[in-house]
Amino acid sequence: MGWKASTIIIHKPTLVDNEQLLKELGFTNLVPIKEETFEVAMNPDDNRVYIGTYRDNLLICAPDIPLQFFGDTETAIEKIFNRLFPGSEICSIVLHSVVNLWGYSVTVDAHKIRARAGSSDDGTSIEIGEPLEEEKELLSKSTVDENGIRTYLFDDFPDEPFNEDQVGEHFVFAICKRYFGEELDNADELLFDTTLTGYKYGKVIQNEINKQGEKFNTHNSKPWWKFW
Repeated sequence: MGWKASTIIIHKPTLVDNEQLLKELGFTNLVPIKEETFEVAMNPDDNRVYIGTYRDNLLICAPDIPLQFFGDTETAIEKIFNRLFPGSEICSIVLHSVVNLWGYSVTVDAHKIRARAGSSDDGTSIEIGEPLEEEKELLSKSTVDENGIRTYLFDDFPDEPFNEDQVGEHFVFAICKRYFGEELDNADELLFDTTLTGYKYGKVIQNEINKQGEKFNTHNSKPWWKFW
């Protein structure tokens, strides 16, 4: 299975009206569409957004918006989430297996405690904060060379080192255990039995979605996430 995701997880959220929340985030002309399981909804098509709950989490699946959580400075979208969900832990995840794109960001009370992201083209281009408990097992299987490049060796493949972009999605799976009780690739109840309400929309008023995203990659000529 090739993994693709563009999702925000709000753990123990403040009670909100879901449709009103989407409007506040800048989605306009909302029209209800068919519900989808999380397996489908977690990587929505353009002009589609899905919202729903699983256990103690509010899930929002939308194009581009999760990318707003990977910078050093607070974006306009982040400010809205931080204002509406004080005290909640907000996690943004992105995946696109075609180019080994991966990323996760965790914010608590407007403080970004951890963010990591990368791709096959750019390597690990974002790293903020200290490792979370869910990362430590994977990190323990890695070494860093004199150039700062991290490689991984696993017991099942002792003679085959892996680059970080090849392991990135497993970090995203592990971070999801923090909220879902199990890693994303094992969360069958979430993936196949949990449905989210869907909407199509006309446009997103928050034009910063792409403008801010392009600032995230300061070391390369193109944003780390622009591959489509």
